[in-house]
Amino acid sequence: MEEAYYHVNKDKLKKVKLMITESELSEKDKENQNLIADGLLELLNPDKSDQKIREEIKKKIFEIPKFNSTKFMLYCNSMRFYSSADNEAIVRKIIEKYQVRESMLVKKSLFSLAINVLVLSIEENKFENIDFANKVPTNPDLFFYKSAMPFFTYFIQYKKNKDKSALQYCDTIIKSFCLVCMPEYGEELQKFKDKYK
Repeated sequence: MEEAYYHVNKDKLKKVKLMITESELSEKDKENQNLIADGLLELLNPDKSDQKIREEIKKKIFEIPKFNSTKFMLYCNSMRFYSSADNEAIVRKIIEKYQVRESMLVKKSLFSLAINVLVLSIEENKFENIDFANKVPTNPDLFFYKSAMPFFTYFIQYKKNKDKSALQYCDTIIKSFCLVCMPEYGEELQKFKDKYK
């Protein structure tokens, strides 16, 4: 699911839903996995929002008793379903609570949350600064996140100060994603830059 989502491949997500339905998972697990897939499809169709799916995802997130990997993934991928005030409060609380943990899964989740906050802040012209990321050392597992995050921080620098040199750094980051076999992500960053420039 995550691979299909990050490659913006709606057809593959629909095939995953079919695989879930035909799998030997319990009915409850099938329901949960299909809800996640529906949420990801909802995110890829921003012009045709399905409020029922959005409310189901929001409800499901808060039914999970603690922030485990499923809750992190669900919340991270459905942040658009919440108000900016709710997101800011939730993310700051999560980062404060979990940033000292050594689990790579938690660190990746925190980076995803931080990147999403930056994206949403650019879209809403309310520029947030998530500074915990600079304190986390780069390693191969975190390289993607540590590479993507500067794009958004430089873009915010451009938006706040009209600093055109910041846009040059954004272009360099886009090119680097295209060079390391992630052209879809590079194209998404380019579209984002063009849209909000």
